[in-house]
Amino acid sequence: MNDKVLELLAQILQIDIAHITDNTKMKDVETWDSLKHMEIIASLEQAFGVEFTFEEIVSMQSIGQIKHVLIQKGVTG
Repeated sequence: MNDKVLELLAQILQIDIAHITDNTKMKDVETWDSLKHMEIIASLEQAFGVEFTFEEIVSMQSIGQIKHVLIQKGVTG
């Protein structure tokens, strides 16, 4: 799951995967605006076969939080 999330985010945000950590936050990435956030959400839902609630979407402000929500949804590996 970890590699897939990082690859997806690097591609959407157009940043080097080496610069992405669990502590990377939306506010720290210039290209991570509200439209890109929704693109990330839609891509994650499609890639992992899950559906996020509004509260989950709002809470997913860092890579660590994204992974946490995915784990809560039962995504493993």
